[in-house]
Amino acid sequence: MARKALGRGLQALIPDVEEAPTDQHQQRVIHVDIEQITPNPYQPRQTFDEAKLDELARSIVEKGVIQPVSVRKVEDGFELIAGERRLRAAKQAGFSTIPAIVKSVTSPEEMMELSLIENIQRDDLNPIHEAKAYLRLLEECQLTQEEISTRVGKNRSTVANLLRLLRLPDEVQKHVLTEDISMGHARALLSLENRTEQTRVCKQIVKKGLSVRKVEQLVKDRFNDVRETPRSPRKSTDLLAVEELMQRMLGTRVNIALGQHKGKIEIEFYSTDDLNRILDLLKVRL
Repeated sequence: MARKALGRGLQALIPDVEEAPTDQHQQRVIHVDIEQITPNPYQPRQTFDEAKLDELARSIVEKGVIQPVSVRKVEDGFELIAGERRLRAAKQAGFSTIPAIVKSVTSPEEMMELSLIENIQRDDLNPIHEAKAYLRLLEECQLTQEEISTRVGKNRSTVANLLRLLRLPDEVQKHVLTEDISMGHARALLSLENRTEQTRVCKQIVKKGLSVRKVEQLVKDRFNDVRETPRSPRKSTDLLAVEELMQRMLGTRVNIALGQHKGKIEIEFYSTDDLNRILDLLKVRL
């Protein structure tokens, strides 16, 4: 799929009203029949909080829809680009029309990119939904992690760490979606090599309400148990501290092994982009 030059982010979706419009058709706000708007096929948000929708609907009844939704014209009406919560709440509030900005989106690729980036830039998107949105930008829009980080205004390491969440078992991902465990818990679980172990520890977190710090300590203790052999003495506290510091800095598993006359540092990576992210952090240029 050929990648379209875009990179406009929220500014492309929500024009600055104080700025003189260069395209009157794109900047024009019209009232659109809600029934004429079809859902966005690229919506990354898969669940909607009913309580928050009720709250938004009550606000719309009192004050109206303050921020227009964004749509594009299609053959039999309009297709939503951004603003599904506002659309749902307006419909729930009994409104028949909603203010909308009609955008000139010329391709499915551009439609997908605008939609995903707009949703990613909102603070309330669940980490798993955000990670899946990044994956679609990588695979379907053919963006690199560096390009994604620039367009959504987040560090490349943040993008890489969120993508790593998709390596967790489905059961663990569901607990992140339902907010039974946090992003911090999930990152700690990623340090466990065995998916069965990840699921088992996740169940402990939910059942016992373990803190992120407690899980990190539990994972570190398991590392020590696995790595110790009759010929391998326990690592010193200082060495473990260095190992943990490097893991936090690089956002991946690090193992430091000391021999009698030499040692080695093992740094794991999961893709070419992940390797490039680590090289950037180490300030290595190839």
